[in-house]
Amino acid sequence: MKKHSHTLFICVLFAGDLLLLYFSFVLGYYIRFFWASIITVFPPFKGIPNFTIYNELFKLAILVWLPVFIFVGFYKKKIESDLDDLVNVVKGTVIATILLMAITFVYRDVEFSRFVIGIIWVISSILIFIWHLTSKYVFQLIITHSQNVLIIGKIEEIEILKKTFRRNRHIKPFFLFDYKNEENIFNLITQKDINEILVMSSLLSKQELIDLSDKCEEKKIELKIVPDLLQLKLGEILIDDSLGIPVFRLKSPSLVGANFYYKKMFDIFLSIVFLSFSIVPLIFIAIFIKLDSKGKILYSHQRMGYKGRVFNFFKFRTMMINADEMLEKIKHLTERKGPVFKMKNDPRITKIGKFLRRYSIDEIPQIINILRGEMSWIGPRPQVLWEAKAYDNWAKRRLSVLPGATGLWQVSGRASLSYEEMIELDIFYLENWSLGLDLKILLKTLPAIFSRKGAY
Repeated sequence: MKKHSHTLFICVLFAGDLLLLYFSFVLGYYIRFFWASIITVFPPFKGIPNFTIYNELFKLAILVWLPVFIFVGFYKKKIESDLDDLVNVVKGTVIATILLMAITFVYRDVEFSRFVIGIIWVISSILIFIWHLTSKYVFQLIITHSQNVLIIGKIEEIEILKKTFRRNRHIKPFFLFDYKNEENIFNLITQKDINEILVMSSLLSKQELIDLSDKCEEKKIELKIVPDLLQLKLGEILIDDSLGIPVFRLKSPSLVGANFYYKKMFDIFLSIVFLSFSIVPLIFIAIFIKLDSKGKILYSHQRMGYKGRVFNFFKFRTMMINADEMLEKIKHLTERKGPVFKMKNDPRITKIGKFLRRYSIDEIPQIINILRGEMSWIGPRPQVLWEAKAYDNWAKRRLSVLPGATGLWQVSGRASLSYEEMIELDIFYLENWSLGLDLKILLKTLPAIFSRKGAY
């Protein structure tokens, strides 16, 4: 998309958000005070207020909601994925609603119905998300054209990137596997009307990158450089000039300090909500396990967690009671490289265990570990001791955060991923953690479970 197209898109989005926010106020008011079903159950004790006061509240809401929307990233120039849009809308409307309620609590001259504000939050969240989704697709369809991108790199590097570009509907990639003939490259740029060049940093020398950058600047083409695998494994690199000269330093993991405690509070809240809805089904699952085979309902095993601490890890029992002894005899049958045992048709699994594992129901007792502070809802999976002891230094970085009941690799293929891919996803998570990322992983967990991709 061109620069002016981005501006137009943001202006249209902004205007639509204002209209939908006002519509949410009108609808919220009428649902609360004029919908018979609501009035019968929750009668307005002080009568029906004039809508004028909610018009005034709307003016106040604009001053609160729109800065929050901008802060959470509603109006970025970059077009986000559908899931990113959903996370931004939920995050933005929740923060804005809490702030608005706080202001109305302090502002005592006029009494506003908190019920109305709650209805406004629900309606505006749904409508604004649908509006963002619809406007994005219509805008791409009508106004935008495919963005032609030239990717220059080695064959194995380009193969990895191809998967990403297949999911991006508004990018049309062209691939080049060498950088020998510079003239041919710029002829290709002219023929294909290239808007951007993506080049692997490992392919070109420093001087070649400088020359390419100069020529791209001259032809008004945006140049982007993909870091090599080592840089990706090291995590985010920051520029530090505290010594008087610019140097690179590695960013510390995101899950430290206050972030660590924010995440723990989120874990406790989510656990309480989940248990309040699932306690009855869990009782029935426990009965089925007991009837299916001999042994305890819960399986407890030592795992290595945060900072290398060993803890008792809980799951619903899905294996025979002598499973650990049997493991020594079948370790050589593992179907995955690296210090992790995985076997598709594991003979140790019970009948009910196959069902529980297929849909990850066996993981639910880990709520006990979460409430005890040994685990989190989201994070790298806790490893059995013999696997964790075989970690190299890079993999040991997973131990710098609380292990999780689900995580990035669980929503990216589960057991079908290689050992290296699992580690890379876990390292990416701990370097780039945010509550928004946790929410995205949670939203993707159920589809990943029910797709049954790589589950065994």
